[in-house]
Amino acid sequence: MTEVTETTQEKGQSALLKAAGAGMALLGSSTAGTSLAGGGAAHADHGHTVARWWGVSLSLIGWLAGGILFPFTMVPAVVVIGVFQIAAIVATLALNAAGYGRPDVWGELKAQAAAERTAG
Repeated sequence: MTEVTETTQEKGQSALLKAAGAGMALLGSSTAGTSLAGGGAAHADHGHTVARWWGVSLSLIGWLAGGILFPFTMVPAVVVIGVFQIAAIVATLALNAAGYGRPDVWGELKAQAAAERTAG
């Protein structure tokens, strides 16, 4: 093990790592907490779904459009960025609910990661 991993395991997770792990779990990552804490986790196919690609694409378009508009008109740029970010969240959640994500696999992976964290 590396020195960082040993230190992290001896002291436990910091508040920042716990918050980051919780945030990543809300976004659908089942192994984020373990990875952020320095532990290894089995590879899972994260993000390669239609739902995730639409969310990332809408978010990227919003930031690009906002970045182009920002020097000229700040308020409309912020509105455009905000609308695209909200659309990205809504599209991702809707497509996940419609079956274009991997909700059945996520639940299993999250349970497995939780079991590994409590066992280790």
